[in-house]
Amino acid sequence: MNHTIQLFIHDSFFDSFSALPKQIQKRTRELLKEFKENPTSSAINYEKISTFKDQSLRTLRVNDKYRAIVQAPDKGESFHLLWVDNHDEAMDWAKNKIFEWNKVTQGFQLFEQPENQEIVTTKTTVETKQLYDFLSDSDLMAIGTPELMFNLVRSISTMDDLNNSKINLPTDVYEYLFFLAEGISLEEILEDINAGKADKNPMQSSNALKHAFILTDDTQLEEILNGSFEKWKIFLHPTQRNLAYRDYNGPVKVTGGAGTGKTVCALHRAKYLVDKVGVFNPPILFTTYTKSLTQYLQETIKGLGVEEGQVIISNIDKLIFDLANNQQYKIFNSKVGYLTTEQEKNIWCQAIEKYPSEFNEDFFYSEYNDVILAQNINSVESYQTASRIGRNYRIGRKDKVEIWTVFEEFQKLKAGNYSKLELCNLLTTYFSKQKNKPFSFVVCDEIQDFSNPELSLLRSLVDEKENDMFMVGDPYQNIYKKSLNFAKSGVIIKGRRSRKLKINYRTTEEIKGLAMKIVSTLELDDFDGNQENLKGYLSLMHGNPPSYITFNTPEEEDKFILEKLNTLIIGESILPNEICISARTNNGLDAIKKSLSAANIKYLDLGSTKQNANAVNVSTFHNMKGHEFKIVFVKGMSDNTVPYPHSNYANLTEKERLSYHQQERSLYYVVFSRAIQSVYITGVGEKSGWIEK
Repeated sequence: MNHTIQLFIHDSFFDSFSALPKQIQKRTRELLKEFKENPTSSAINYEKISTFKDQSLRTLRVNDKYRAIVQAPDKGESFHLLWVDNHDEAMDWAKNKIFEWNKVTQGFQLFEQPENQEIVTTKTTVETKQLYDFLSDSDLMAIGTPELMFNLVRSISTMDDLNNSKINLPTDVYEYLFFLAEGISLEEILEDINAGKADKNPMQSSNALKHAFILTDDTQLEEILNGSFEKWKIFLHPTQRNLAYRDYNGPVKVTGGAGTGKTVCALHRAKYLVDKVGVFNPPILFTTYTKSLTQYLQETIKGLGVEEGQVIISNIDKLIFDLANNQQYKIFNSKVGYLTTEQEKNIWCQAIEKYPSEFNEDFFYSEYNDVILAQNINSVESYQTASRIGRNYRIGRKDKVEIWTVFEEFQKLKAGNYSKLELCNLLTTYFSKQKNKPFSFVVCDEIQDFSNPELSLLRSLVDEKENDMFMVGDPYQNIYKKSLNFAKSGVIIKGRRSRKLKINYRTTEEIKGLAMKIVSTLELDDFDGNQENLKGYLSLMHGNPPSYITFNTPEEEDKFILEKLNTLIIGESILPNEICISARTNNGLDAIKKSLSAANIKYLDLGSTKQNANAVNVSTFHNMKGHEFKIVFVKGMSDNTVPYPHSNYANLTEKERLSYHQQERSLYYVVFSRAIQSVYITGVGEKSGWIEK
């Protein structure tokens, strides 16, 4: 291998490479090895094409039918691999492309120069202001706009104009213009650009490697192009890298819409802490809410080079149980009994039998967990003055005395058994007093699913110090009706330690738009008492609009799904495990399984621990949390089933109903945003007003 050659592989190449037939992918890998040995070899037909606008672009011969596009340096040995495709398609892709290095932003830029320099824009009157009239030439230069595109940017009047101009703008410039149109300040954008620069080796800065990966050896090449090295491991947006790879004076909160790479950022954060501290004891804690994600997280963090034992990955329920029963701490004299929700409600029923009340077991369950345990209340006097904001029932002082009597009976009946939040409070009290904490740092994913007692516990598990806690989440994905407040949990977030991710890397703009439509009416808390928003939330990918079809009967609905499955798998070569069929309820999931079994189609329930790489995934909505698929089917979405009318729905008060609708909207937001490429929504009867209106 010629080690003097530096080969940058750009994300555009990965996108085109993934669409190639397997045998052509293999030949492309061989070509790149040959190219690394001798980039100008006649054997690979390294050619300059006179018809290309950018005369630094070259073609490489993959075989008789396929060509790769590479950019050659004016001087030095740095080459940039940009595209691979059929000969004619590759030539057409490259003919008007411009590839440049932007010294101002320290970024590689790829864009298309129009043949006649005319851009299609929305027709406007002379009096209409252009979208970017407020930007000076120096402002445009500062965000990386190529000078030959200044007139284009100044002609943009609407967001449609901006989208029509996307192919003619470098991706990073398109991002910044979108943010500006959404009301994000130029100062904030420039701050992020400057944070991504490097004083030394600017071509290896965060901004430069935003869409490019530097290849170092053939083993790495094989790992990447064989698909075992996921794309997000290669490319971190400068915003993500700047959040993950730096030091903070205290806890950090990162929020962002679905698909913005919050989990990616959290994993890289754990990697940064490992690299910074080295071998240490105690370990880092990486915790999340969903049990099904822990295996994926364990495998993924190994791929980042983190050794076993350096980072403990555990969902919050398991963490609580393990800490309570760890004999090293001796918090309890014997193994702790862990009450399920059903067991807890049965005990409440027994307590109410002894002390009859106008309130039922559901009220006592929620009042105990959401008020008493959430605020760690230990006496009726404290209960009298406790905050009950958000509760659906108003109760007086006399009611509280009677309710407290039932609480005390509940404590007697449950004996030595504990609910999860009871253990949380007991563990928090214990570890808050300990000098030697069980973990060095805490990284928490899906923070919106946590309760105040759970967050208080995490706070108690690590010393207050630099880089102590790093928490990521999305208030719009709060599907478990949690009311979380950082300050009340003892976690203080100040200034720039509250950050936001804006770029959606998972879904198309069309799917993102569908998911956002579902939750557009919601007013949600950002965990600190302020209203959350998704201003600047952008997907860079475009695709087909989501499909929504309803049928007269369930049989017609099932027939459509099966026929579409066959079309996708056979006709479009989508792998079965890249597809998920989802239903709101377990009964709906059982119906899906029955239909697939009758058609002899293998399936895998996401709620199980089994694995099958050659099966279609099926899931309830809740179990889809944290997963992603190329194709998602959402079954049973009709006017009479959305929101899901559970057995007690008719008895809900107006306030309870609004709260429940918010929870259901968040659930659909989660489900739609699991899709990368396409969403197929089906139902029986009239279409749901949540989508159609």
